[in-house]
Amino acid sequence: MDRVKIGITFRAIRVELRLRQADVAALAGVSQASVSAIERGKFGSLSIDTLDRIGQALEADLTLALRWRGPKLARLLDRRHAHLSNLVVAELVAAGWEVCPEETFNHFGDRGSVDVLAWRPESAALLIIEIKSEIVDIQDLLRALDIKARVVPGVVRRTRGWQAEHVAAVVVLPSNNAHRRAAATHAALLGAALPARTREVRRWIAHPAGWLRGLWFFPYINGQSTVEQTSAGRRVQAPRGRPSPAPPMLQDPLRAENRALEAAKSHRFGGDQP
Repeated sequence: MDRVKIGITFRAIRVELRLRQADVAALAGVSQASVSAIERGKFGSLSIDTLDRIGQALEADLTLALRWRGPKLARLLDRRHAHLSNLVVAELVAAGWEVCPEETFNHFGDRGSVDVLAWRPESAALLIIEIKSEIVDIQDLLRALDIKARVVPGVVRRTRGWQAEHVAAVVVLPSNNAHRRAAATHAALLGAALPARTREVRRWIAHPAGWLRGLWFFPYINGQSTVEQTSAGRRVQAPRGRPSPAPPMLQDPLRAENRALEAAKSHRFGGDQP
């Protein structure tokens, strides 16, 4: 990461917008010292959330990119995406949905593909799913999903004769600690754009009714991410005389998901938690 170049870029945008550091700080809700630190490339102690807020104050998108061993990372992510897609498709088919993976569309310049498009004829319900094995750009993800939710129902009405009365647009993420922390970091943004969560999404899939937008944390690879599987395979010697506690990252998210579902069954007439 070229911190000096990033700092110069922040300053150049601020000057172009004719803003003072104090103005940017007020818009972002941070201290002027934080803005100054960024522009000098000395922002190692600042959180990603602070950087993102200052970027938004400058009407700029902040992209965090992680590179690893050239094309090997792209192959790794694609493999995880394909496996997660397969799990989602299998669950929808078991629930009685007609599923079309990688459905492409083109409507007056709005073009793209839907990772998983599903249809339930007896309910006239359409399900649009965007699958992400990694969160890269929240705003870009929400923009793409908004286009699909707006355009795809009309496209399939013309091309497939599907007259959808109930529509859901859902983002699927692997159910692990890293992705839940990432969602928590952007809780306000995701809460406004995707208010429903896993239990509510599953209920809609079982009994579709109305319009829904949500975030579905899906159990992935026996409840563990690739990183967690790798860590679980490494044996660490515990200090003599006392057992070594299991690291938090090795806790099974699938077990937590099942506990949540059991709680939902026992409190089916109670409030819904995110």
